[in-house]
Amino acid sequence: MNYLLLFLLSVTHITYAQTVSFRELKFKPKPELYDTKVPTIIYPIIIVNNKSTGKFINDEIKREIMGEDVVNIRQAFKERINEGLTDMDYEVTLINHGILSLTINETGCGAYCSGSHTYFNFDLRTGKSISIHDLLDENRIDSFTKILYADKIRALNKYKDESNYFDDKTDSATVNWAIEQVNENCINKVTIDNFSLSKDTIEIMDPCEFPHAIRALQPDYKLRYSYRFLLPFLKPKYRRLFVK
Repeated sequence: MNYLLLFLLSVTHITYAQTVSFRELKFKPKPELYDTKVPTIIYPIIIVNNKSTGKFINDEIKREIMGEDVVNIRQAFKERINEGLTDMDYEVTLINHGILSLTINETGCGAYCSGSHTYFNFDLRTGKSISIHDLLDENRIDSFTKILYADKIRALNKYKDESNYFDDKTDSATVNWAIEQVNENCINKVTIDNFSLSKDTIEIMDPCEFPHAIRALQPDYKLRYSYRFLLPFLKPKYRRLFVK
């Protein structure tokens, strides 16, 4: 029985300690949109020990970034580049505790250029996505959301208070438009579904996004919490992983 237990523990450790590497698909944008000699569109392929785990991860990334029905990813990129994709890169914020957390950033140009960010968190043992409901105790999610909402309101109220000190070149109508965006579209709600994990913290991504014409005035704030702060809200599994 002792030998069997040791064997099971060793298998668990090997599965938990998946090694992760990255292969990159690289493309150049349309020259008329961005004339560059080097690829600016870089898409990650995740490689792990277990091929089925890797397939789960890469299929989810492909589905979110390229679309549900994409089969030939290179052909899909050609189409997106023709539609105005100019930049793509990725940032890995965590490979630890059997978790991979990464962000894919994109910029596309049409009538004007705009960017987007897609956040991924994966269990490296299964390849399945980790949601905020996987991390947090279901009985404490409402309590955490209230804290998050209060912090967001505090940040946006500070932004409104400081709007009187905007650059002198910003006219009062534009300032009023920015404040209107905050009041009508941002300060009355909070979303907890998008998040990024790092070594010591979780950051909830719930930006207050402005129309392109006033994007430069968009509020900049962080909803970031240490795992130690989150200890009462985490499910037992993640308490053991994150808080030593």
